[in-house]
Amino acid sequence: MNAYNPLESTRRLEASGMDRRQPEAIASEINDGTSNLVTKEQLEAALDKTTIRIGILTSGIVAVATAVLGVLISLK
Repeated sequence: MNAYNPLESTRRLEASGMDRRQPEAIASEINDGTSNLVTKEQLEAALDKTTIRIGILTSGIVAVATAVLGVLISLK
């Protein structure tokens, strides 16, 4: 995993000649912007749950449609 390390980033930017406040501000902004990202595992888990829900919903709709069609055919 390639996790962002704001402390290391601040140290590198400061070592390149920046004033301490600038690297801290940059690192803080990057850290805030990346703190709510979703991991691949979280996304896959959510997709798996959604796929299961869609499958169950589709099965239910097919069952109801089949029952309605059966009733309509029997009324003829």
